[in-house]
Amino acid sequence: MLIQEKLKKEDFSASQRAVADYILKQGLEIKDMTVRMIAKATYTSSATLIRIAHKLGYTGWEELKHDFLEEQKYLQSHFAHVDANLPFQESDSPTSIVHKIATLEKEAIDDTLSLIDQDELEQVVDILMDARTINIMGMNNTVYQAEEFVIKMGRIGYHAFFQSPNGEGAYNGTLYEKDSCLIILSYTGETSKFLQIAQECKQQRVPVIAITSLGDNSLSKLCDYTLRICTREKQYSKISWFTLDVANNFILNVLYSLIFAHDYEKNLRYKIEHAKKIEVNRKASSSIIIEDLDNSFDQDF
Repeated sequence: MLIQEKLKKEDFSASQRAVADYILKQGLEIKDMTVRMIAKATYTSSATLIRIAHKLGYTGWEELKHDFLEEQKYLQSHFAHVDANLPFQESDSPTSIVHKIATLEKEAIDDTLSLIDQDELEQVVDILMDARTINIMGMNNTVYQAEEFVIKMGRIGYHAFFQSPNGEGAYNGTLYEKDSCLIILSYTGETSKFLQIAQECKQQRVPVIAITSLGDNSLSKLCDYTLRICTREKQYSKISWFTLDVANNFILNVLYSLIFAHDYEKNLRYKIEHAKKIEVNRKASSSIIIEDLDNSFDQDF
């Protein structure tokens, strides 16, 4: 849950509610305001702000203020010209819809890029590279993204497997094997089956990586590492999960690419050599697509 949502929904006292409403209304304007300034503006006390911070799980006001401002900066960036939930209207022409979807997908990537913590990302890559088995789990539309990641990893020699949250992995123990890790794709971070499996992996000391929305959700609390994605879509009131698909694909492509780049020549050689053997019967009519076998990559190795 986002901080602004907590400020709206928390059961505050009357004085605390006055401060919470003021903060929500002012947004980024509180950046240069001290505790005393906010207390004076809301006819409350400095202690009221500190109590609000404690209620929301923070050790002090400055910590809450910092996270609130970072959240507001994120929410006010990107998506100025397109609605993630209703990117086009019934009256839009086909050309207009095409351009709006293109804008939406570009914004989703930029939005997700702004949420990347480079240190966290590099730690996740290290975990994946060290794992004997990489399991990845998704549900509904994220199944296809997970399966595509498995295919890519397999083509550079990694043992990657898609695991259904309702499948046999939790029963036969393959999710909890020694030296394995698990990636969970969950936008809300509140799906009960994912939480159960993440908890069991934690007990078995299997590293779990969450790819999830911004905010304080249950999955991110359980997982060892969390990669945040574009968080703009509502659960139901949307045309489709346009930005979610793009954001998940972007993060998974980044993970694959960083792993590939770690041993670039070896991975490229492996992929090309196996593709030559397996895809020998594939045909193409375009000169752009057709491989020049007389000028292969072999000479570079």
